Amino acid sequence: MPDLRRIAVTVVEEEEGAYRWRLIEQYGEDWHVLKQQSRSMGTYKAAMAAGLLELQKMIDDLDVGPREEEPEIVKAKKSGPNFGFGFGLPSFK
Repeated sequence: MPDLRRIAVTVVEEEEGAYRWRLIEQYGEDWHVLKQQSRSMGTYKAAMAAGLLELQKMIDDLDVGPREEEPEIVKAKKSGPNFGFGFGLPSFK
């Protein structure tokens, strides 16, 4: 199973009584904003609840959480008698 993504819901107060949720994700040591609320809400509680709902929308299975995407398996294309840079095999007659 792929690793869990490190996503957090946070709330910022841009001015007194104006709260917005943000979904942030950790990459290495840094955090980056994934999504943020476009309009502010009147309470921290309302913004946090809305942020948690937005996070849940991103998760296919809430029992296992948000996961990294499975790496796509690419099948090698079979080619004819070519090798190296595609010049083909030498012909000895």
